[in-house]
Amino acid sequence: MSNNSFLKGTLILTLAAVVARLLGVVQRVPLQHIMGNDGMNLYSISYNIYNLLFTIATLGIPSALSKQVAGYNALGRYHEAFQTYRAARNFTLVGGVFMALLLYLAAPFYADWVLAPEAEKAIKAIAPTLLFFPVISIMRGYFQGQQIMHPTGISQINEQILRVVTAVVFPIVLLHIGYNKDVAVAGASFGAFTGSIAALAVMMYFYKKHRPDQKRKLATQRSYSILPLREIYGKLFRLSVPITLSALAVPLLYFIDSSTGLRLLTPVQERVNFTINSQSAIVAGQSLTLPAAPYLDHNVAMVPFDSVGKALGARISWNESRQMVHYVRGKTDVWLTLKKPVVVNGKNLGMFQPNKYKGSVPMVPQRFFTDQLQGYNQAMELNGILSGSAQSLAGLPIILATALSMSIIPVVSAAHSRRDRREVQRMSSLALRMSLLTGVPAALYLTVAAYPVNGFLFKNSSEIFTTASGIIAALCFGTIFQIMMMTSSGILQGLGRSHLPMLHVAIGVLIKWIGNYIFAPLFGIYGIILATTLCFVVVMVLNMRSINRYTKLSILGKKWRGFLVSCFAMVLVGWVIVEMGLRIRPSIPLPNFLFYGLESCIIALVSLSAYGIGLFWLNGIDIREIQYLPGVFQRVYHVLSRYRILPAFIEQQKSGLH
Repeated sequence: MSNNSFLKGTLILTLAAVVARLLGVVQRVPLQHIMGNDGMNLYSISYNIYNLLFTIATLGIPSALSKQVAGYNALGRYHEAFQTYRAARNFTLVGGVFMALLLYLAAPFYADWVLAPEAEKAIKAIAPTLLFFPVISIMRGYFQGQQIMHPTGISQINEQILRVVTAVVFPIVLLHIGYNKDVAVAGASFGAFTGSIAALAVMMYFYKKHRPDQKRKLATQRSYSILPLREIYGKLFRLSVPITLSALAVPLLYFIDSSTGLRLLTPVQERVNFTINSQSAIVAGQSLTLPAAPYLDHNVAMVPFDSVGKALGARISWNESRQMVHYVRGKTDVWLTLKKPVVVNGKNLGMFQPNKYKGSVPMVPQRFFTDQLQGYNQAMELNGILSGSAQSLAGLPIILATALSMSIIPVVSAAHSRRDRREVQRMSSLALRMSLLTGVPAALYLTVAAYPVNGFLFKNSSEIFTTASGIIAALCFGTIFQIMMMTSSGILQGLGRSHLPMLHVAIGVLIKWIGNYIFAPLFGIYGIILATTLCFVVVMVLNMRSINRYTKLSILGKKWRGFLVSCFAMVLVGWVIVEMGLRIRPSIPLPNFLFYGLESCIIALVSLSAYGIGLFWLNGIDIREIQYLPGVFQRVYHVLSRYRILPAFIEQQKSGLH
C-alpha cells in the first residue's frame, strides 16, 4: 500500500473521530439543559460503566484484528484473514452477550452501591448496546485491515447522529408526558442502543457490498491452511491485551469517579442506601434492618417512613384525628396530609399514603428523604458538573493533539523496524512536540475561558455557576498531561513496547483510586480532579522515561522559553478579557448565553492569536515543521507571513525540508 493511501485512510478515520467527538459534546449541552446536573450524573454513571465493560468485552481485538488481516492480505492469505475475522467475531459475540447480561442484572446492585439508585433504569437501558457494539468494532477492524476506511468513518458519524437525536428527543418526550427524571435519563441512555443499530446497519451494508470482492480474493488462493482457534486467539490476545489495558486508562478513571464520587462527597450522616425487596439498608452510615422491605409502586421506590426518618435524625409526630403527621429535620419542617401530594422544597413527590401499609408499616417515596439531604444533593450536582460538563469539554483538546500526531506514530514504527534510531528520535520528538504545541493552547483556552464557556453552553443556578466554572477549568488544565500521556503511549506502541504503557496505566489507575480517597475528603470535588491529574502526570513521566531509554528525546530544546512565554501571554490576555467581561456585564443588555458566547469567541480570537504570534516570533516553533500541520494551517501561515504578522521563513528554508 502506498504512503498516500495510508495517509488518506488515516485522515478519514481522524476526521470521523473528530466529528464523532464533537457530536458527543454537542449531545451533552442540550442534555444538561433538559436534565440538570443531577440528571447528567445519573447519565454518566450508566455510560461510564458501559464504556468500561465494552472495552473489556472487545479486549482490544479490533486493533489486533486489523493488523493480522493486513498482514495476511499482504501475503495473499485471504482465507487465513477471513478465519481470523470469523473467530474474532464469534469471541466478541459471546463476550458482548455476557457483558450485556452482567450489566443488566448488576444494575440495581451497582446503582445502590454508588448511592444513586435512580441510575438503575439508565444502566438497564444502555445494557443492550453491548450486544451489538463489540461485533461492530470487529467489523470495523476487519475493513481497516483491508485498508477500507470509509465504512468505519461513516458508521461512526451515523451512530453519533442517531445517538444524539435519541438522547435529546426521548428525555423531552418522556418528561412532557409525565415521567420522572429517572426515566428521562434512561431514555437518554437508550440513545447508545439506537446509535448501535445505525452503526450496525452501515457495517452490514458495506459488508454485503464488498462480499463479492471478498469471494473473488478467496477464490484466487489455491491452497490454504485451517488455523486452530488456539493459534488465532493466541496471536490476537498477544497483540490486543496490552492495547486494551492501555486504552482502559480514561474509561477506568471515569468509572472510578462514577463509583466513588457520590460516596466520597456525601456526608456520612446523609448516606442512604436501599435495595428493593430487601430489609437490609444503610441509613446515615449505619446498617439498618427495616421493618418492611422497600418496593416499587408505579416505578416509585417506597420506603418505611418512621424507621428511615428517625434513623436520619428527624422528629416525627402523628395526629391521628386530623390524619396528619409532623416531620422535622434540619430546615425541613412539613405537615404531611393523608392521601395528598407530598411536596418538599417545591417538588411534588407523589401521594403520601400511609394507609397503603406494607404489613403495618407506612411507606413514602424514597425521594422524600433524598431530596432533603443537602450534602447528598450537592454531591449529585457537583458530580454531574464534572461528568456532564467538564469531562465533555476536557475531551476537546485531545482531539486536535491526537489527530496531528496520529500520522506520525506509524512512521516511528516503520523507523524502528528499519533500526533507524535517528529517525525514531526525530519523529518521536516531533510527535510529542506537535501534541504539545497544539494541545496545550486548547487546554489553556478552556481553562482561562471556563467562566464564559460555561455560561454559553451550560445551564447552572447563580449559586453553583462559579463552582461549575472552576471545575471545568481545573479538569481542562489537567488535559495538558493527558495529551502527552496518550501521545507517549502511542510512541511506545510504535516502538514495540506495548507492555510498558500497560504497566504504567496500571500504576496510574492505582494512584487515581488511592488519590480519590486521600484528596476528596480534603478538597472535595477538586480533590477528585487532582487525583485524575496526578494519574496523567505519573503515566506521562513513566512513558517519557521509557522512551528516553531507547532514544534521547528533544521535544522543544532551546525553544522552551518561547513556548512558555507564549503560553503565559495567552493566559494573561484571556484573564484580562474575562475580568473586563465581569465588570461590563451588568451594563450590557444581552441574554447571558449570547454575552458569554461573544466573550468566548473574543477570548479565543485574541488569546490564541497572542499565543501563535508569540510562538513564531519568540522561536517557540521550528518554521520548517509547518509542513506537518494540516493544509488549512499552512495556508493561514502563508497569508499572515505575507503581511509580516508572522516571520516569513518557510519559503527560504523550503529546500531544507526533509
